[in-house]
Amino acid sequence: MAQWHSVDLTNFDVAPAARRARNVSTSVAQRAVDLAKDATYVSVGLGLLTFQRAQVQRREIERSLRH
Repeated sequence: MAQWHSVDLTNFDVAPAARRARNVSTSVAQRAVDLAKDATYVSVGLGLLTFQRAQVQRREIERSLRH
């Protein structure tokens, strides 16, 4: 037959564990926000570079057709 053991949680303080959990989740959330911002900046930058390159190629084609 299984024996049941009791655990006394009378003086157990959950506040420190809750603070650590909140700090960790805040840190993870901040990292996710920072990563999303970085990804957005990189995407916009690559889009601008691609657009500029297309403009240069268009101008080169126009010049070659004129001559």
